[in-house]
Amino acid sequence: MAEKNKKSWFSFNKKLTKTEKKERSKAVRNTFVIFVLIIVAVALVTGFIYSESFVKKLLNFGNEQLPFKLLNPPSWISPELQQIILQTAAKGGVKFNLDENTARQVGENLKTFAWLYDTQVTVSEDSILVKAGYREPLALIKANDRQFYIDSQSIVLDYVPVNKPTIIEITGVPAHKLTVSSIGTKWQSDDVAAAVELLELLAKMDSQVTPSKPLLAELKSLDMSNFNGRRSDAQPHIVFYAKDDTEIKWGAKKGDWNRNLEAKDEEKLAILYNTFSELGTIQIRAAQKGSFIDLTKPQTLSLPIDKYKQ
Repeated sequence: MAEKNKKSWFSFNKKLTKTEKKERSKAVRNTFVIFVLIIVAVALVTGFIYSESFVKKLLNFGNEQLPFKLLNPPSWISPELQQIILQTAAKGGVKFNLDENTARQVGENLKTFAWLYDTQVTVSEDSILVKAGYREPLALIKANDRQFYIDSQSIVLDYVPVNKPTIIEITGVPAHKLTVSSIGTKWQSDDVAAAVELLELLAKMDSQVTPSKPLLAELKSLDMSNFNGRRSDAQPHIVFYAKDDTEIKWGAKKGDWNRNLEAKDEEKLAILYNTFSELGTIQIRAAQKGSFIDLTKPQTLSLPIDKYKQ
């Protein structure tokens, strides 16, 4: 008789009281929450394991048997660059053992490698682990028969194909000064610094205004040949070129808009991104809607966003 009177949440032969219904609902809800948490935890663990195996797989090339892992490499790193990192790390070693001496040797090898910074090398039970910052190429410079990259800090990098669709070429700068010995050094040049600042500005705008369709992806080059009016003060000092050769007249370097009574930098950005938004492109030559975009003339326009700060 006691058994019949015992409470059972999942009995279908008994009419439940309000309290019992509430308790049953709470139990079902808690069970569901626990189930969801288990699913999420499994997904996270699975994702972590996949990431580890993916990185390890990428860094075992050819007959090279050095157990080597790059931790959290960026998405733009290419197989060619991975191979160069691996070869650099293995310099001076006939046979590597998984010990602190090997970690020290690899660390010394990578210390002067221009593409990496803040490099830390440790050894696990089965691998040499490399954690580092990566210098992401921002622009391309052609110098005589060679090509170089520079990053956002104007550090010169040797040319290696990377998985990055948008790298703007900077022209009209003293590229003849670049040599192999320039790799890893900062290019001290006012025109290069001004070009980098503008490219960084557009990259920031893209991330805030058009992240799914970056404007930078339609640009081909940035011409600095008339920087500070060194050829003609009456002509735009800085000019972008789209991939269809549409000329985009930026004018004076960032912050110097008042030098020739030009539009403010905010206005230039507004004109550029409003044009991009309205036409869906800045390649207006290909669209037969003109041959140039002049950003230098002052206009009363609002920015696509209010996050820009001069």
